[in-house]
Amino acid sequence: MRKIWILLMLTVICGTTVLSVFGQQTTASQPREYYDIPINIEAPLEPIPVKGADGKWYLVYHLFLTNLGFSDLTLKSVEVSDATRTSVLVRYADKELVEYYRFRTLLPTPPRSEMPNKQYPRQISSGRTGVLFFWLTVDSPAVIPERLKHRFVFESNPLIKLRRAFASDREGGEMILDDYNVLVSNDKPVVIGAPLRGGDWRCSNGPAYNSVHQALTIRGGNVRIAQRFACDFNKVDKDGNILPNPFPDDITNKMFYGYGAEVLAVGDGKVVFVKDGIPENIPQASGEIKPAGPLTRETNPGNWIAIDLGNNRYAFYAHLQPNSIRVKAGDRVRKGQVVALLGNSGNAVGPHLHFHIGNQYELNGGDLNGNEGLPFVLDSFLAGGQRHRMEIPTNNTVMQFQ
Repeated sequence: MRKIWILLMLTVICGTTVLSVFGQQTTASQPREYYDIPINIEAPLEPIPVKGADGKWYLVYHLFLTNLGFSDLTLKSVEVSDATRTSVLVRYADKELVEYYRFRTLLPTPPRSEMPNKQYPRQISSGRTGVLFFWLTVDSPAVIPERLKHRFVFESNPLIKLRRAFASDREGGEMILDDYNVLVSNDKPVVIGAPLRGGDWRCSNGPAYNSVHQALTIRGGNVRIAQRFACDFNKVDKDGNILPNPFPDDITNKMFYGYGAEVLAVGDGKVVFVKDGIPENIPQASGEIKPAGPLTRETNPGNWIAIDLGNNRYAFYAHLQPNSIRVKAGDRVRKGQVVALLGNSGNAVGPHLHFHIGNQYELNGGDLNGNEGLPFVLDSFLAGGQRHRMEIPTNNTVMQFQ
């Protein structure tokens, strides 16, 4: 009896009917019955509205979609609207959903050459989890939604039989999950000062839906996007070059305009982590990374610092010059204080400053990626000949600091 009761409980949780478990034997090629679409959707965080240097307000978040059924689920479209005003903010369909930066299954993801068919990027196999990335924009703070409503449409599947009476189930066989809501956070982005002096500094790989910093990392049993709002600060000339152009076949770190620049504390706080002693890379004209030593979870950021700014907000600085760090763990720092010099250590193609803000560092100490990336705004910077206040630089923004 105990085994039967456990099976019955699992049957109810998964949403299958009792007949599909205790009735006639079924195989993977036979239909299964469900009371609802066998999908579990989770929102790891509530988006914090932030104003970009382009004047738009951003709502950035992601959703995990786990297939609890026995057959593949193929996502056809997802629509996001303001739950109060009912206005549609964005709709992702076939074209957008096959983009790597919009939707993908969690690791292990096979190379595209090994994918079984062109639908694969939109498919969530049985027992697998997909992740949807959202970069929504509105034109003013007055129209920032309180709640975001989601409407998911999955393609029909003859192996999935839904025992519900929704009209959508009878119209083309599409499976529709409507009214999944995500609350918009009331939190405000942390306000910081400049991490560097002067300029011009370009926010390379900066906040954008298709930035290379939108990388999922697994730390301590959690999937995180630590570098979601990160910037790689490169000093550039009037033509946007990071070193004199044309440059020779053999280049050095000292040729880069930003090399050796003073790195500043972006706010008052306490230094909670320092990693030093990792040698610098020799830059390659080809753009290839040839690290000075093996790249591991610990050496990837190179020499780096974490500063506790309070209120569960931490500033992270990476790829610093070895032996240039002027603080140690436990030190109190003041906004504008020099903490290190810009370098080329760790997983870096050339000298630059990687910077981002994250949370939960106290739970994942000693790991640059053991946090969830959070939006921030700079108190002041110049860009495009204009003064910007309380905004986050977006991808490739060129700015000057005072």
